[in-house]
Amino acid sequence: MFYKIAEKALALDAKGKKIVRLNVGDTNLPTPECAIEAAAKSMKEGKSGYVPTAGMPKLREAIAAREGCGVENVVVGPGSKHLLFGLLSVLCKKGGSVAFQSPHYPAYALACGQLGLGVKLAETTLEGKWQMGGVPAADALVICNPLNPTSTICESVNVAKAIGDAKARGIPVIADEAYRGIAFEDIPVPDAIRVRSFSKEFNMESWRLGYAVAPKEVAGKLVEFLQATSTCVAPFVQAAGIACLENEEELLEINREIWKMRIEAASKAMGAAGFRFAAPQAGMYVFASHEGIADAEKYAMKLLEKGVAVAPGKAFGNFKSFVRICANQPEDVLEDAIAKMGEAAK
Repeated sequence: MFYKIAEKALALDAKGKKIVRLNVGDTNLPTPECAIEAAAKSMKEGKSGYVPTAGMPKLREAIAAREGCGVENVVVGPGSKHLLFGLLSVLCKKGGSVAFQSPHYPAYALACGQLGLGVKLAETTLEGKWQMGGVPAADALVICNPLNPTSTICESVNVAKAIGDAKARGIPVIADEAYRGIAFEDIPVPDAIRVRSFSKEFNMESWRLGYAVAPKEVAGKLVEFLQATSTCVAPFVQAAGIACLENEEELLEINREIWKMRIEAASKAMGAAGFRFAAPQAGMYVFASHEGIADAEKYAMKLLEKGVAVAPGKAFGNFKSFVRICANQPEDVLEDAIAKMGEAAK
């Protein structure tokens, strides 16, 4: 239903019906000019051939400096989703299982299905502000922090305990940190394999650029996975990534301020419309329920008639009365769309 709603929203938009698309995690922000210029320069210089699978040396060096690790621990790939899939494929054997928080990013379960892996959910609650508790035994643990779809931050003591328990059982831990750069507060670096993305931090969704920081042995296996699948990330994309890291402080400061304003406007409007949710501590989402929503999938289809698209909570786990919105619009547009959400819930 998640993708059905997305496709219907696009179809309605193509027919001329204005749809405010709060259902997809798209920043709707321009890629930084420095990245565009670096990519254009790379292409004009004819840099279109193959480069090292693990990433161009200059980019890996910049990432290593950013993360305080060795260059040998850095692997560049075509987006964090592809890297997560690769890590699960090299860390787990078919028939095994993967544990992760719920609500959760839908791609985790989809990747597990493709790889023949079972899913074990660490259930969390709105009342508990979506904080992690006990983690079920599995062959790998994925921790998303900040958490998609709630934009809440896992408390460091809970993360440390989960990682400690997993390591005591010999379970590898992957930290999905796609939203770290647009969190509104500092997050301690976890003792885990880490995956980061340029998509949300630097508004580069369709450029497909991310990286993993992993022990040398795991990094080597991940490189072999990439050699068999994507070969390498285009040099002009990596050049854009280098430019972003060279201007990281300024770019992230601007983006965090934009997301803070958007999230504050969305939160205020959703509270006024009767929605319940945990206060987001990062961009880009609000995950909320309403007493008038019994079946979020039916609600979402009905809401399309009012010109607003949202993602039903069932896509993120057993949350049929919840919806996720992406606060990816100017404040006045968000306020108007959320008012329509409240009307539809009645």
